[in-house]
Amino acid sequence: MKLFFLIFVVVACITTIGRADESLDMAGKGMSALGQKDYEHAEGYFSQAIKLNTNYLGAYYYRALSYVATAQYDKGIADLDQVLSLNANYANAYYLRGLCYMDEKEYDKSLADFNSALLIKTNTDVLSFRAYVNSCLTNYNAAIDDYSRVIQLSPSNVKGYLGRARVYILQLSFGLAILDCNSALAVNPDSIMAYQQRGDVYKAEGNFDAAIADYSTAIQMDPKDGSTYYARAVAYADKDDYSNAVKDCTAFIAINPNIALVYSERAWYRAEIGDYRGSIDDDEKTIALDQSYFWGYNNLAWTMAVCPEAKFRDGKKALEYAMKACDLSNWKEPDCIDTLAAAYAEVGNYKQAVKWETKALEGLTGSNQEEGQKALHLYEHKKPYREPPK
Repeated sequence: MKLFFLIFVVVACITTIGRADESLDMAGKGMSALGQKDYEHAEGYFSQAIKLNTNYLGAYYYRALSYVATAQYDKGIADLDQVLSLNANYANAYYLRGLCYMDEKEYDKSLADFNSALLIKTNTDVLSFRAYVNSCLTNYNAAIDDYSRVIQLSPSNVKGYLGRARVYILQLSFGLAILDCNSALAVNPDSIMAYQQRGDVYKAEGNFDAAIADYSTAIQMDPKDGSTYYARAVAYADKDDYSNAVKDCTAFIAINPNIALVYSERAWYRAEIGDYRGSIDDDEKTIALDQSYFWGYNNLAWTMAVCPEAKFRDGKKALEYAMKACDLSNWKEPDCIDTLAAAYAEVGNYKQAVKWETKALEGLTGSNQEEGQKALHLYEHKKPYREPPK
């Protein structure tokens, strides 16, 4: 959650008495620059104001806003520390500092600051962010209490219902989550976020058709939001409708062409419908975009090792990519080790294939465990594994 989208939420009027008109003049110029999102000049003007008046609380606070807007959180926090040393009861300083800590994932510090802000005055925005931080700390009941308080104070607060729904999903309380999404839609029938959120709930509980319907409504309302296409692609894939999953990934890529994850997902879906050339191309694009993303290497190795069409298999490259995937995942991802076994089998080294498939089976679960057992049986009989399209 980037704070430059949030900083103006916490802007409040501060009455300060400058040591001289000059410091007030510098602060005024800083405020003008800040209003124009000219953060570099704003920082400079506020710094000059502080140099003229070292106790100028407002200049520290608004310079902190300028720093936060450019993700200079350490500098922002230092200025907010100074604000609170001048006025320990300034709630907005605790709030903004809490947001800084939240964005840096220092959730305990963030929680402490939100607590301090709320002791001074009740604020639904602070309650919402404290709820989010509590959910990150797995304090789910506390998060629900905060979102419930938000709803009590502001019954038309859609984000309160949707925030609480997200926590209910984490608790696997899907029925309660859907009720909150419905409440959000009752308040605002045009809430795209509510349809997206309810789609997520339906998908989480395995009701893929209902999820797809909600995602489709959200897409009709905002066809330029790529995230909804991706969410619907996953829902289609969950019901083995890989052709539509490919289409939605393609729609996402048209909007956001540089996201490695989505190319990797589309590669998988393409392989499932027998488009091996397209699958390999997508995996190669995944690696080009993010050389640290081990799934790109793993999936490319898998296709090159187990593809039923010989022209797409390349055991030597499969082994190279599988090793890379295992290295990047610190040899802790059983699927990557499973791929390594398949690659060894493809180059005819069945002893290593048996060794690594046995290792993979220690971590594989569900249908992957079943397929792993079949693969191990093949390797023990000196046969490679092949995966036909679905």
